[in-house]
Amino acid sequence: MSLYVRSLTYEESTELNDIARNGNDVKFARRAQVIIASAARTPVKQITQVMGYSKLQVRRIIHAFNKEGINGIRPKYRGGRPPTFTEEQRRAVVELAESCPKDLGYPLNQWSLSQLQLVLIKQKKVSYISRPTIRTILIDAGLSYQRTETWKESTDPQFEKKRDS
Repeated sequence: MSLYVRSLTYEESTELNDIARNGNDVKFARRAQVIIASAARTPVKQITQVMGYSKLQVRRIIHAFNKEGINGIRPKYRGGRPPTFTEEQRRAVVELAESCPKDLGYPLNQWSLSQLQLVLIKQKKVSYISRPTIRTILIDAGLSYQRTETWKESTDPQFEKKRDS
């Protein structure tokens, strides 16, 4: 026995088509497409092949729509994982990135993500932080980390005079 969605009202049909074609939320749009396909009497097995959902997922979408209408297929996003780093730790990352390494006694002209990571752990600002997380924190703070070409500074005390001559 095949499972199909109940008869759609004109308003539901119009709204589902709009969501499926113009929706900003991909998950919601795909669920709307499942309902439209089921309303066109497409069997669950065929919907699963086209949409890439399991039979169980398609059946759940259809049941949710039959029970609650369009709100039944609307994704219910939750808060997700809580932030791993406190605001104080994030500020420490940004402050370190904005500081000059030489002013802090490091023989560097600029920070790399690896060096920021090592210094943050060494200074016990964090127990561990990944380089992609550092990049994300910097981007959130409005800073962009960009790799630049490296160069070496001369240790010759007469370098400035020689260069200007």
